[in-house]
Amino acid sequence: MISTIGTTTIQATNGGTLSTTTAPNSLVMNPTSMLVEMKSFIPSSYTFETEIQRIKQELLTSNLDCSAKDETNGEELYEMQDIIDHLPKLPEVQQQKLTIPEFDEIEVKVTDSVEIKKFILK
Repeated sequence: MISTIGTTTIQATNGGTLSTTTAPNSLVMNPTSMLVEMKSFIPSSYTFETEIQRIKQELLTSNLDCSAKDETNGEELYEMQDIIDHLPKLPEVQQQKLTIPEFDEIEVKVTDSVEIKKFILK
């Protein structure tokens, strides 16, 4: 919300108040009123996490609709899609059966020291 002339009073939790006055012909951003207005603008069923996941999935499958109301944002979406399309494809992850390594047994010689014998036995 942008105010041109007026007074804003905020009630603090400790009982005090904070008051600001805007001068004529000055533009002041009021974050509190912006948040209140945005809350009424965004439907309660909307979640940003779901939207972000949807966009990521569409980018990875090259299905993202890059049309936007704002020309600058639309261009950035097209550039992002081009970058993702030109990334090398990841190989498919395949699960393989685990193999247990087998080693030849090392003989313990009479001439081996105690430390070597302990190491060989492990």
